[in-house]
Amino acid sequence: MIEYHGLILERTRTGATDLAISQLETSLGARLPEDYRQFLKTCNGACVEYDVVATLANGDEELLSFSLYGLDPDKAYESNPFELEQLRAEPGFPATGLLPIGRDGGASVLLLDLREGRQDVAAMVAGLPAWTGRRQQGDEYVVLASSFTGYLDALHLSHERIEEHINHFIISPDSIEATLEWLDKGSPGWRERYRAQWNARVVDRPI
Repeated sequence: MIEYHGLILERTRTGATDLAISQLETSLGARLPEDYRQFLKTCNGACVEYDVVATLANGDEELLSFSLYGLDPDKAYESNPFELEQLRAEPGFPATGLLPIGRDGGASVLLLDLREGRQDVAAMVAGLPAWTGRRQQGDEYVVLASSFTGYLDALHLSHERIEEHINHFIISPDSIEATLEWLDKGSPGWRERYRAQWNARVVDRPI
């Protein structure tokens, strides 16, 4: 667990090498932005327990959460270039300039869009079945930020995430302290709003 850009990230890896980054850029046909290169050199992927708001074409807002891929030429799944190669096998996926950099718990994918000089971070938001009554039924491309740094700045702890975590995290001395640090950094003022809920569950460490 490390702190990066004001966020507490878990499951980071040994930093990506300059050679691995250069090889990915050659395959991608574009140079990676400096902020994303620095992330790969420092964290090289992470479990990201924060949320971002995606505004869909119909005006609906959707809370999404993506883990971030690392760069490891020898690793499959949740790493590049493997994930890039998987998407390139799909009909219509651009040959250059579009890099998958993360995935949510379902089928939505986080993308770094470097086409035509852009540095956008976008989500291909997977559609949901009509019976859910939620969201569009087809996949939708939604720009979340104009840079990777902007995307990190947009990440936050939603009320839904805080409530879910307090109600269900496995209680131990270490997990209590880690949770308090995560909440204090990610949501100043949470103690006032959730004091009763926390104290009812974590009886040995009231706030």
